Amino acid sequence: METKDLVGKVVFKDNQPIHEPEELELIGQGRSAAVFRVKGTGVAVKVFYPDFKDLADIEGEVYKKLNNHDFFPAFYEKGEGYLTMEYVEGITFYDCLVNGVPITEEMVEYVDRALEFAYNLGFNPSDTHLKNILLTPDGQVKVIDVVRFTQNFDCPHWRDLKKAYQTFYQRRFVPKKIPRFFIEFIIRLYRRRLLPI
Repeated sequence: METKDLVGKVVFKDNQPIHEPEELELIGQGRSAAVFRVKGTGVAVKVFYPDFKDLADIEGEVYKKLNNHDFFPAFYEKGEGYLTMEYVEGITFYDCLVNGVPITEEMVEYVDRALEFAYNLGFNPSDTHLKNILLTPDGQVKVIDVVRFTQNFDCPHWRDLKKAYQTFYQRRFVPKKIPRFFIEFIIRLYRRRLLPI
């Protein structure tokens, strides 16, 4: 079955997938889309919620300009309301914290280089946070979800994450395995601007 036919069988209700064909496996969700793996392949399909379908065109153009650089998943095609790209096996930096997988300085520097690469192409890297950065089983780092790289306002997420990393996470006494509820609590405080970062 072609990708557009698979996408046509995905059903959303209130921006939640309530049905997908058996060939697709839900692997992630965000504010504007759900991501599925085409089972038995190295292909991921990002399907935008009905109110956000136009973002497929925007993100598709960003991926084209990024030109399949190793910093990002390889981009394959853009369809109406969806994108197909490389399925990247790995865990997010968020899951690294939950599972106690150390986030090294080299990994942080790699993200810096990825964002600088995008910036040098004329983008304004935005919305780079713990759930938009993947660590692969072989130690590579990939930045995912680049749809907001075209925004024209200053997004402090990555800058603030780096500051928290340098100020707190790198200290010897700070545990590298952090309970999910505590991470969510910190995120809520951050969103309300109640953290001294």
